[in-house]
Amino acid sequence: MKKIISTIILLILLSININYTNALEINWWNIKVINSSNQEIKITRWHIFNFFANYYNSQVPSSYKYISVNFKDVKKWSELEKSLQKLIYLDLIENPNRNLQKNSTLNAYSFFRLSEKVLNIRIIDSETKKELLARDTTTNDISKVSKFLYITPVTLKLKSTSTNRVIQQKVAISQDVYDTLMTRHFNKDKLDELKIINSAISWMALWTGDRHTVYFPPIESESFQDSLSWEYEWIGSYVDMEKPWILKILSPIPGSPSERAWLKWWDIVTKVDQKEITVDNSLREVITWIKGPAGSKVILTIKRNGEILDIEVTREKIVITDIEGEIINRNTYYLQIKSFWEHVSKDFKESIDILNENKKINKIIIDLRNNWGWYLTEVAEILSYFVEKWKTTAVVKYRDKEKSFTSRWYDLIDFSKYKIVILQNSWTASASEILIWTLKDYYPNIELIWEKTYGKGSVQVMKSYTDWSLLKYTIAKWFTWLTSTGIDWIWIEPTIELELDIEKFKADWFDNQLNRAKLVR
Repeated sequence: MKKIISTIILLILLSININYTNALEINWWNIKVINSSNQEIKITRWHIFNFFANYYNSQVPSSYKYISVNFKDVKKWSELEKSLQKLIYLDLIENPNRNLQKNSTLNAYSFFRLSEKVLNIRIIDSETKKELLARDTTTNDISKVSKFLYITPVTLKLKSTSTNRVIQQKVAISQDVYDTLMTRHFNKDKLDELKIINSAISWMALWTGDRHTVYFPPIESESFQDSLSWEYEWIGSYVDMEKPWILKILSPIPGSPSERAWLKWWDIVTKVDQKEITVDNSLREVITWIKGPAGSKVILTIKRNGEILDIEVTREKIVITDIEGEIINRNTYYLQIKSFWEHVSKDFKESIDILNENKKINKIIIDLRNNWGWYLTEVAEILSYFVEKWKTTAVVKYRDKEKSFTSRWYDLIDFSKYKIVILQNSWTASASEILIWTLKDYYPNIELIWEKTYGKGSVQVMKSYTDWSLLKYTIAKWFTWLTSTGIDWIWIEPTIELELDIEKFKADWFDNQLNRAKLVR
């Protein structure tokens, strides 16, 4: 409900003129606040709360009227009380037991913060907070907020004041369609009810337009969660079946049999040991074909750029070490971070202790190739070692709030004394990218080698259901702090483009990209 309301809000903003009592007119399109004598007046809390509440118009369910407003100086049944009930219902304001001081002005910072919550966007930053706290809201502030309202109304044409009624109708229709098919269809005895329901739920997730929001039916859910386990016997790849029969290699795990067999991200597996994957095979079923005892072999038929390849992979017991470091020459320390799984920040601290012990090291190579990311808290902890203490490293923006991560461990080591080189590829994603973006902000001279990154700056959570199915959905997005860059669908371009020489690597494990990183000064 709240999401629908937030979307509808922008359309209302483009057309609404609000007439208040006492001959007061506020015309927000022209950004003027006047009274009947054509004089500019001060903006009070009364004006602001009524204005924001009117954004929602009739879109707030009538149950908001049952909310008891705790503000002492607000009259029962007044227009202001109704406005406050709506805003409290939508979690836009708190409901403390004190005076609202409705005829007082509101400081500019509070006005902008409320505007951000209503519009679900970021308008202000911490640098201007002190200045905004020191003054009242002005018409100029309202003008600034209005700049965020100039959108193309065409994108909102499907939304209207009758949206809730239409949705209720569609819900009823979908239930009737299901009931009709299950009871009256000619082939009703042959219909797979679970498959139909699972498909319908999956399509709901698909139509969010978010590639990382996925519904996993019970069997697929188990397979997905198996892939998150760090000790199991198979080929060592993250895989997904976005559509029936299309099994994709998302990313080979660094150092795994998949990587050594040269499976690549976005390879499509069409057969397993010559057994074809069809629309009737679930993700769970296909994964059981691929799994097997350590030391045994499996042949995957791969479709890659229109070419069909048979690739033999030797299964192993996959035990992932998230981070490994070693001194690779007199002055260079090589650190491979394979994922930002639990406790990797602790392992990172242990890995860099050698830098304080060996004063000859003046260059650090951080290898993030094929690092898919994982926990944002882990990468935030690692960034604490690079960014000056108490400065913000990154921001996660949720629909109605944001969370900042602050540096805490900077004093342990001074990375400004080191040349930093990062190895990245097209499957360097999510937490890996926020690490690179933030390091680029604070260390502009770092070198990035190979190719542009994946471009994933969103945060997902998983919700389990009683039937063991699972919904993975997006709840927030990453932003860099220093440059306020939203990184979702934004690729990080390398400073040095150098394709991996696969033939040399296969022949004698010569890594030309790592070798190039050693030469950077």
